[in-house]
Amino acid sequence: MGDVPNPNDLPKIVHIDSPFKVQSLPLKDIYVLDNWMAPELHVHFDSLISRSQYWSKTNEVQSGSKTGLPHHQFWGSTFFRGQEGPDLYEDGGATGMSGIDRVFPSYMNRRLQMEFGFKWERFQYMGLNSQTQGLNGTTHADCAQEDDYNISFLYYTNSYWNTAEWGGKLRFYDRPQWGAMGRDEHIKNHQFAEVEFKSNRLLMFDGRIPHGADAPSPRARYMDRKSVVLRGDEVRLIKNEEEWFDANDRVPRLQRRHITRL
Repeated sequence: MGDVPNPNDLPKIVHIDSPFKVQSLPLKDIYVLDNWMAPELHVHFDSLISRSQYWSKTNEVQSGSKTGLPHHQFWGSTFFRGQEGPDLYEDGGATGMSGIDRVFPSYMNRRLQMEFGFKWERFQYMGLNSQTQGLNGTTHADCAQEDDYNISFLYYTNSYWNTAEWGGKLRFYDRPQWGAMGRDEHIKNHQFAEVEFKSNRLLMFDGRIPHGADAPSPRARYMDRKSVVLRGDEVRLIKNEEEWFDANDRVPRLQRRHITRL
């Protein structure tokens, strides 16, 4: 974002009722879609990741402090990274995760590509974040400023969340900030939009926009704010319906074959 942004040029929060085929890039606004997954799938995925053993404190932003303490440290997990791509089911790879644990995330990735009409050219990352009270996220961007053909997604997996009392907002800023110090002042002077944390909510936006997530409030007690992060530095928009079909996942493809035989 520019040093002196024009308020009229800043992205707006746009609530949509269903996915749409992206027609041009960079994305102009921040798109919010509620109830993206069917309730059964949403609850299944939340249960799957909540009971899994692949979480670790890998999401860190180092501070350079003499204490060695980071600005933030979340629980997290990586499904896919970089050139490995988000379509592998094999065990191991860059993340060390088992193939079976990657099946549902790969379905999510293929589904997003199909529903929004694109394919990754330079895939970057897909993984999980988990924040409990006190773990505010630092302000960051997902990609470099020159990557204007990027797309970032966030999906909120919690099967239940008391939005009014538990907090967890995602904040968008007109300029970056380094570290955790001065966060309140940065919110006051440079936040231009926010999106509440809500179960089964999907966000799509230009990853160059500086953003950061609030920790849950003390009222949330032990509850953690879980989100799937999916992003790429460059995408190719798809105009051909056959390519949209190819972006689908193995599981729905097999379901269609089965239905066809009936």
